[in-house]
Amino acid sequence: MIADSLRSLITYHEWATQRMLGACMEVSEGDYRRDLGLDHGSIHDMLNYQLNIERRWMGSYLNDHSDASEVTITGRDSLAAALRGQCRKWRELAAGLDDTQLDGMTKTVGTTGIKCELTHAELLFEVINFGVLQRGKLTYAVTWLGVPDPETDFISYRSSP
Repeated sequence: MIADSLRSLITYHEWATQRMLGACMEVSEGDYRRDLGLDHGSIHDMLNYQLNIERRWMGSYLNDHSDASEVTITGRDSLAAALRGQCRKWRELAAGLDDTQLDGMTKTVGTTGIKCELTHAELLFEVINFGVLQRGKLTYAVTWLGVPDPETDFISYRSSP
């Protein structure tokens, strides 16, 4: 039951990230790269931050940190492709989940550097929660810049064709 719900939420995370990236790509290059006062400055820096946190958490989930080193992707399209790829990895991981696997424990580091131990289910919930938080900040930025709201809430997802 929990695995089914998490699969749905991870699919939502991918859908919402795609919509957010679409909105970010509508912003002019200058606005996309300038410091807008966001947690990490620019839209581009926020997206790089999201990618790095999700890569770290994927490494924690899989207990394989070989692909979790921090990266800075400078190209706008390359960064969007990397985030889409990360979402695809979460969806592929979630596709094979069952409830018993979700009880497994993993050691990870939160966004503020706090080390903790979470169940696999809790870590996946954190990925989803973090995505919602980041998309909220980015939605504020892109709408302030005149781009229509990408409507990345869960109800919009469930209502979409």
